[in-house]
Amino acid sequence: MVLVGKKYSKLKSETSSDVVCPNCKSANTTKVLIFGTYKHLIHIPFLSGKKSGHSICKNCNQEYDLKNMPNSIKLAYYELKETAKNPIWFYAGLIGIKTLVLIKIFSKYF
Repeated sequence: MVLVGKKYSKLKSETSSDVVCPNCKSANTTKVLIFGTYKHLIHIPFLSGKKSGHSICKNCNQEYDLKNMPNSIKLAYYELKETAKNPIWFYAGLIGIKTLVLIKIFSKYF
């Protein structure tokens, strides 16, 4: 059983109309995906990690990671990354612990 680890979750995806696939030269077929990472303890997320990206052409199934993306796709990736936000549940463990501590502190006064 894994107690501590790192998981990935898809934050946002978009098919950009400006991007032309360098492999098959077709427009409006390249899908850009943004993934967020989070660290967990007993499958309860505690800390948010960094964002990573991936792109895939729906026509020719050509896939690119961030390291080998062409510049046109990389520009669409960075634009999408700016708008992708980490969800609040990435911090569910920290919020739970802080809530329990506050309940313990204020229970002495009421």
